[in-house]
Amino acid sequence: MGGSSYDRDVYSSSSSDSWGSSRNYSSYSASKLNSTTLDYSMSPKGKILESKTKNPIIVILDVTGSNINFARLVYDKMPMFYGQIEQKGYLEDFDIAFCAVGDAYTDYYPLQIGSFAKGLELDSWLEKVVLEGHGGGQRKESYELAAYYLLKNMKLQEGSNPIIFFIGDEAPYPTVNKSQAEKFGIECYEDNVEPFKLLREKVADNVFMLLNKYDGKSFESDITSSWEKSLAPEHVIKIREEKSIVDLMLGIISMCSYSRTLETYKNDMLEREQTKERIENVSKSLENFSIALNQVKVPSGIANTQSSKKTDEKGKRL
Repeated sequence: MGGSSYDRDVYSSSSSDSWGSSRNYSSYSASKLNSTTLDYSMSPKGKILESKTKNPIIVILDVTGSNINFARLVYDKMPMFYGQIEQKGYLEDFDIAFCAVGDAYTDYYPLQIGSFAKGLELDSWLEKVVLEGHGGGQRKESYELAAYYLLKNMKLQEGSNPIIFFIGDEAPYPTVNKSQAEKFGIECYEDNVEPFKLLREKVADNVFMLLNKYDGKSFESDITSSWEKSLAPEHVIKIREEKSIVDLMLGIISMCSYSRTLETYKNDMLEREQTKERIENVSKSLENFSIALNQVKVPSGIANTQSSKKTDEKGKRL
């Protein structure tokens, strides 16, 4: 599954922090992420997303028009992301899978499923993602379909500690459309399934929405509220600076593994020479998660913020 290091440069843009004419991604990532048809290996039909590591990471990218450039940003910064996890000891025995979502009512490729990989092999999976750039214009995308796929078709090792990141700027549809699920080869026998509730139970609540401003302009209360009803509210992390996306994911991973607190993670950001503004923005976005995490500490392993846990008389989780 590839090497244990990520041997290429981190690319960046010196442009201002806004989408549009000024871009946050490099020309290198723009040249690499240019697939226009879906590679068969990214098709969800008949595919099981399997990891054999202790700490699998899944990143689901919204590749509709208003959010499309995050895929390029993540590609630019993936060597830093991967390297920091290794060098800082945030996780051991991990791999990463990239998936993508659009709108299943309007798009050709609304669900794209990569495979778990390590090191430089991750580039090849990101390069297969079709940045379709459409969407339905309904302030909703098919995030729930991706969640349902993971619920039904993700195979993990017993005792593993997965972390799932959604990155987008719109709301999920409230329930899974049965015919859409079946179209993409996902068995669906239930009606009106709320997949996020079930997915959270499957992965010890470690599901996060990294929420961008709607259309890159402002955080909309209805979209935020929709996610806060779908996930633990403190797992809805607002992206105050688009270039901070990798800083936010690293912060969540480091705190989930209890290798860092929010305060000690700030030191890591200082060491990689992030600006004072970046550190303040990231800290503000992660503050509620940090508070919730400190209220529900566990002795070891990946944390979760589920507020109620059954325990036996010795305090062990049942």
